[in-house]
Amino acid sequence: MTKNFAETLKELRINAGYSQKQVYEMFNIRQSTFSAWETGRAEPSADMLLKLCQLYKVTDIFTAFGYDGYNEDGSIKLNLKEQELIKKYRTLDPFGQETVTIAVGRESDRTEQIAALENHSFELLNAAHQNPGATSEDLQYDNDIMDDDSEWE
Repeated sequence: MTKNFAETLKELRINAGYSQKQVYEMFNIRQSTFSAWETGRAEPSADMLLKLCQLYKVTDIFTAFGYDGYNEDGSIKLNLKEQELIKKYRTLDPFGQETVTIAVGRESDRTEQIAALENHSFELLNAAHQNPGATSEDLQYDNDIMDDDSEWE
């Protein structure tokens, strides 16, 4: 963890309205230990970091500490689950790798299509309901026709 981490930790505490003393007494931590975390001389354990973030009401730890998924050189930073998937992928024979590639491609396309639909306001038009003078019987007849799959087989 870098100095940026320490500065962010201090900023989160201040924004949450706590003094150093309040926090280190709350968690029964020595003042020097807590101060070292906020100056970058030491790092809290993962468990303690989660407790601090909960106290500071941090809902997205990654974003709060500047994680955007990329390394400084622009390459993608993989999380542990992604690393494990890549290890498993590399153990597959060419057929298995091709199967995974196809599945990932299809799921990616499906997700993109869903996102595109969610980003647009579509008004579903039911032609049977476009006639303002249609009676309830007319509408029911039109719905029955639309629900009858025998015409499409």
